Amino acid sequence: MGSRVVLIDGSSLIFRAFFAIPSSFTTSDGLHTNAIYGFALMFRKILSGKMPEYAAMVFDAPGKTFRDERYPEYKANRPRMAPDLAEQLPWIDRVVDVHDFPVLRVPGVEADDVIGTLTRQAVAAGHEVHIISSDKDFAQLITDHVKMVDTMRDITYDPELVRKKWGVLPSQMRDYLAIVGDSSDNVPGVPGVGEKTVKELFAEFGDLATMLEREDQLTGRAKNIAKHRDLALLSQELVTIDQHLELELSIEDLRITPPDRARINALYRELEFNSLLAAEDQDGIESIDTERFELITSLAELDALLVDLAGKQVAVHPLCEPWDFMSGGLVGVALGTGRGKAWYVPLYAPTGGLGSAALRGLRPFLEDPAQPKTVHDLRDTWCLFKRHDVDLRGVTADVQLASFLIDPTKIIPHQLGQMTKEYLQRTLKPLKQLTGGGQTQLTLEDCDVAETSAWACHVAAAVAELRDPVLAKLDDEGRTHLLYEVEMPLAYVLGQMQLAGVRVDPVELAAMEAEFTERRDLIAAQIYEAAGGEFNLNSPKQLGEVLFDKLELPVIKRTKTGYSTAADVLERLADEHEIPRLVLRWRSLEKLINTYTRVLVESRNPDTGRIHATFQQTTGSSGRLITTNPDLQRTPIRGEDGSRIRSAFVPRDGWVFISADWSQIELRMLAHVSKDPALLESFREGIDLHRRTASTLFDVAPEDVTPEQRNMGKTVNFATIYGQGATALGQQLKITRSEAKRLIERYFEAYAGVRTWLDETIARAHEVGYVDTLLGRRRYIPELKSNNFSDRGYGERVAANTPIQGSAADLCKLTMIQIAERIAAEDLELVMTVQIHDELLFECPPHDLERSVALIRDRMEHSFPLEVPLVVDIGTGASWGEAH
Repeated sequence: MGSRVVLIDGSSLIFRAFFAIPSSFTTSDGLHTNAIYGFALMFRKILSGKMPEYAAMVFDAPGKTFRDERYPEYKANRPRMAPDLAEQLPWIDRVVDVHDFPVLRVPGVEADDVIGTLTRQAVAAGHEVHIISSDKDFAQLITDHVKMVDTMRDITYDPELVRKKWGVLPSQMRDYLAIVGDSSDNVPGVPGVGEKTVKELFAEFGDLATMLEREDQLTGRAKNIAKHRDLALLSQELVTIDQHLELELSIEDLRITPPDRARINALYRELEFNSLLAAEDQDGIESIDTERFELITSLAELDALLVDLAGKQVAVHPLCEPWDFMSGGLVGVALGTGRGKAWYVPLYAPTGGLGSAALRGLRPFLEDPAQPKTVHDLRDTWCLFKRHDVDLRGVTADVQLASFLIDPTKIIPHQLGQMTKEYLQRTLKPLKQLTGGGQTQLTLEDCDVAETSAWACHVAAAVAELRDPVLAKLDDEGRTHLLYEVEMPLAYVLGQMQLAGVRVDPVELAAMEAEFTERRDLIAAQIYEAAGGEFNLNSPKQLGEVLFDKLELPVIKRTKTGYSTAADVLERLADEHEIPRLVLRWRSLEKLINTYTRVLVESRNPDTGRIHATFQQTTGSSGRLITTNPDLQRTPIRGEDGSRIRSAFVPRDGWVFISADWSQIELRMLAHVSKDPALLESFREGIDLHRRTASTLFDVAPEDVTPEQRNMGKTVNFATIYGQGATALGQQLKITRSEAKRLIERYFEAYAGVRTWLDETIARAHEVGYVDTLLGRRRYIPELKSNNFSDRGYGERVAANTPIQGSAADLCKLTMIQIAERIAAEDLELVMTVQIHDELLFECPPHDLERSVALIRDRMEHSFPLEVPLVVDIGTGASWGEAH
């Protein structure tokens, strides 16, 4: 076979990209780029590896085709193109253009027919063809020399896979689609004849023509094929890909040449696709100039180096295996003073490692608070060194934290490689190019020490060079104070919390899991009995078929793939039938087992018996902390089962837990920022805000408010913070939309200051494109510039919520820093272990309990002056559940 010819169904790529990437993906000036970015990603994937010799990107041309003339209803059910997608199409053309890639649009002809014709020509010329698409219409073209490649799912369809997927041969696919129809293109097919029947007919007759010739042998539903002969033949005509167009080009015209990387980079910078920037050299990786990189080979050289570096700004980048703050072992330390100069100190290597003596030599330098240092990820770097008895001090910049403060909403994380592309316009050599991959992957300890040195110096030099541009941009944004007063001091606190960890009782968790599993399985049996048979409870499709097809319950909501079986849908159906109610209970237990009991046991460190979760500082766009490995933020609070999960968290032997939780901190923050007189009075005078709101909503005296009314008042109070509309509020309260709308109106009549603040905040956000928190943390909201109504609505909810939720997060961070400082100053044995939302959890020895509770209350209630008092609920106990 000759060369490989790649034919790309461009329209398919565009639509898949548009729906695969969130619509919030925009440039700083508001251009939607989700389709462009997704298209560029898939396009790059197609071109990765060995480049094809011939290729073309084929798009549908504007205007009608013969299929529209033949059947006016063809594709008539497709919605109009979304404005957010339409504005991106010219940019997608530019993406293809800068890659110097052949583009085809043939007027009056669909892209499928152009691809079909080029496929026939290529095969005739002895080439192998790869059609890049997920459109099943192309299955009719597949042969041993023609494949269909679905790049999103990494599936390559050959004749055998077509047979397995659709139950027919590629040569039968055209007739298969003609009979079953195609809803996406509004191809009618034959009424009443489904996929199962068609497959049986193909096994007997082979194709549609034979079925029509032998129509007297058709039985049952198959008789509809003869009855609707004209419709079957029309559908066949519509789905048949024309392979004999008269195109004014040949395969030779599709020969591709290497693109100009500079043009690609220029466009991607314009689109702010920094993660896609390619390096200028042939390999796509910045060449490592080792001339000014130095491997330290003796302790004498190390001593001389540290004398020379004294007082200079030095980037510090440790290498460990694996990269994990709790289990990683230090392999070496790289020191850099810029792109041109860096040194690597090997600690452990087969040859050339200087061992623990070198680390002892580095310790004074690393611990010296007067020696200025730059790092990327202070929290985990400090943890890693601390585990090796080095208390890293003197860090004057964490470029990762600075990048996060500049723009916390980036979809691409603030990783070193991404930052190097964005700020230095070059690409770091990835670690896997040093260690390899797969079964032959080396550990850092086993790599050649000279190669490890070159790579480590390369990275440390980048960290050093990032310092100035990142800090300059942060200063221009006016948020340098957040780096030095909040985030960097907090990194040390979080590092201490990560190393301290929190203890769980594996025996108690195992017993809970066994009980939950038994209850879950019992509920599953009840569901199967009520449904009249077993099905996959984890399958929304199968559950939807039971609820809406079999039981004929009212359809509440649909998704792109069928019926919605989300929790809110099941809650609305719970009064209609027992299955939705039982499924909600089943899901709750399934979540407890898979998310908590099992995960918590598996997350225990075998050496410490404790969970050492990671407290992520650069993930929450509002500034809130997020825990991973495991996600402790989702530890359940409400309900008996949730409380039992918390009871499995226990302090070290002989100690107690202290749980401290701010009372209504976000509502108090709303009072502070809005200055609403009624809210201020409620919190200053200690009035029950939820009762007061209910009294207003239902026009009753406060003392006559029922518990149910108070709960509704509470729901409306919090709905304000999260920007809930009448529809969502009505569903939550199980009242009509008009009733919910009236409650919202009454709320804003009572709290007019809140309405004014919301209106002004949202208006200003539309004007400037961002909102700020209490301490000046900024969140950009590109959705506010969207042409899409739902996107703008989301942006307005973010604009209203961020100053409240983000300010509460700021307050929590300040408090954690101040508590840590007081613990050290007062020499308490108190240990901060977990932060979840508005709650802090501590371990404390009994002899320090009274002083510790007083300290915690004082700092949590007075860490920052607000217009209203902060109130903290504090409990103690032998478990988290008991203390909460």
